[in-house]
Amino acid sequence: MVGEGMTRGEKRAPSRSVLDLTERQRIVLRAVVEDYVLNAVPVGSHALVERYGLPVSSATVRSAMAELEALGLLSHPHTSAGRVPSDLGYRTYVESLMRESALDRADQLMIRHQFSQVQLTSNEWLRLAASILATSTRSAAVVTPARARRARFGHVQLVELADHTRLAVLVLGDGNVVQRRLRRGGVEQAIPGEATGQAELDTAAATLNSELAGLSAPKVRRKLGKLAPLAALVAEVVAQMLEESDAVAVEEVFTDGIVNVLEQPEFAGGAKLRGVLEVLQRSDFLEQLVPVLSRRGGVTVIIGHENVNDAMHEVSLVFAPYGAEDSALGLLGVLGPTRMPYPRAIPTVRYLSTLMNELITNQPTENHD
Repeated sequence: MVGEGMTRGEKRAPSRSVLDLTERQRIVLRAVVEDYVLNAVPVGSHALVERYGLPVSSATVRSAMAELEALGLLSHPHTSAGRVPSDLGYRTYVESLMRESALDRADQLMIRHQFSQVQLTSNEWLRLAASILATSTRSAAVVTPARARRARFGHVQLVELADHTRLAVLVLGDGNVVQRRLRRGGVEQAIPGEATGQAELDTAAATLNSELAGLSAPKVRRKLGKLAPLAALVAEVVAQMLEESDAVAVEEVFTDGIVNVLEQPEFAGGAKLRGVLEVLQRSDFLEQLVPVLSRRGGVTVIIGHENVNDAMHEVSLVFAPYGAEDSALGLLGVLGPTRMPYPRAIPTVRYLSTLMNELITNQPTENHD
């Protein structure tokens, strides 16, 4: 199911139900959308009759287009005799008129083969997903790493370095890795007069891996008083790293295919697209999408003014979550002008999301420690 767009409070005006349109209006609206998506030129009645072999006169089509304009499904640019779809027209098309088909089997096999060539959960994996989406849809692709809603302890390794400092390497529950050097004076102060070589570090790490498994930062802090001095010192550092990870919900954004959007006449010159890219690079915009998309599930389409940010009013987003809601979630999708090839974009995003869910689920357990 294709989700609706998002506005403030996740509300938008209900679309004109396709069931309320006559058959002729449905045929004309579908033809206008598909012609405008293909040619980027306002559509006239005569062109529709000729290109789509409609069994009615131009005057009849013109009358239907006027009716659709009155319903808010088409608009009439001042400089042209033709009409273009409105955001509401695209919404009606996506929800009820679009002829969507699953991704070709050959495309599916090719995508699977490409994923088999890279290491799962690596940056290469995310870059590949963005590249495939951009190439397949001729749009701009956006992929974020799957991250936990709240960082949780996976396991820690403590290493004595050549300069006699100690390094804490923390693997989070979602597979991300963070590390920090332990303050030398702090270690000596925690266990004054005692050796703190690799053997002692290994013992402390084993204790922490047993006591802290799966815990969030607040729960790690509750354990501090019950731990031996060295383990407590490291647990304090672990809690700080977990808190810092919690503060960064969208750490990095992988994009591809920006040139595909720049080639579209709506974004000639790049000034309009610059504002879109600035919004995408802001973590709060994507952070807001994560819970919305995960709650809806499947593919969500956000069209033009359904976007809450003014800079996004001339683009559509086709996004889906991937990962596991109870552990780690990421986003993937495409953006382009509202004149987007939705019948291609939606099944491609859906397939990539499903495939990445499958790949994550089937990873060996050690990748999730």
